[in-house]
Amino acid sequence: MWCRSSGKTVFCPSTSRRSGSRTARSRASRRWRHPQRGIIPAAAFQEGFQDVEIAAGIGDAIVAAVLRDLRDWLDAGLEPGIVSVNLSAGIFRDSGLPERLLGKLAAAGVPTRCFGIEVTESVLLARSAGEAERTLRALRAAGLHVSLDDFGTGYASLTHLKRFPVDTIKLDRSFVGQVEEEGDDAAIVRAMIALATDLGLGIVAEGVETAGQEAFLRRHGCAQAQGYRYARPVAAARVPALLKQSTLLPKLAAMRDDSAAA
Repeated sequence: MWCRSSGKTVFCPSTSRRSGSRTARSRASRRWRHPQRGIIPAAAFQEGFQDVEIAAGIGDAIVAAVLRDLRDWLDAGLEPGIVSVNLSAGIFRDSGLPERLLGKLAAAGVPTRCFGIEVTESVLLARSAGEAERTLRALRAAGLHVSLDDFGTGYASLTHLKRFPVDTIKLDRSFVGQVEEEGDDAAIVRAMIALATDLGLGIVAEGVETAGQEAFLRRHGCAQAQGYRYARPVAAARVPALLKQSTLLPKLAAMRDDSAAA
């Protein structure tokens, strides 16, 4: 059973290397504080997200916490940029998702420009292509930022880019980890960056840990990155300090393993 009071929301900062950029983004992530086992990441209980009712309960808790934090930062005169949450298949199957999510933002007084969603290719396949497309279009039309997470790990990535309306693609860490070796992964990452650029999409590299990986990505035109190279997940109380730093613009986005939304 999920208990809101036992959960902890953390944010995964990322950085933008684009000259002059003042856009901050980040991922919100939920972890469960178990009385015996301590902090448990959402990956350990993610199967429950496939049940619509359970997913909605978990998603409500995460979104409520994120919206409270966003409102606090805005009231403090900070510009949080885009804070994203990952949608699980159970949440995405809800046909009333756009109305429910937008209603929560309105009730919290948080502008849609500050909120985003991330979906994986497997989540998109949880509904018919037509239903998935309508849901994404409704959310984007309202001003929410839509990212395709773990890009390149699904079997129909190019088809999804052609059909589904997204703003940003996120390069999966499984490709980023080996780019310094200048082998197949490096070639794939270069091609993905070029593809995103030609399509006018934003691109974020996940799992960046070394200076060499960062240099490779910058050299080939990937301006945004996320990973331990920049920061580990942080509690909401530490986010204001990060937002004030000119050298690290946090990208607050809810990690897939700590899925959320709705």
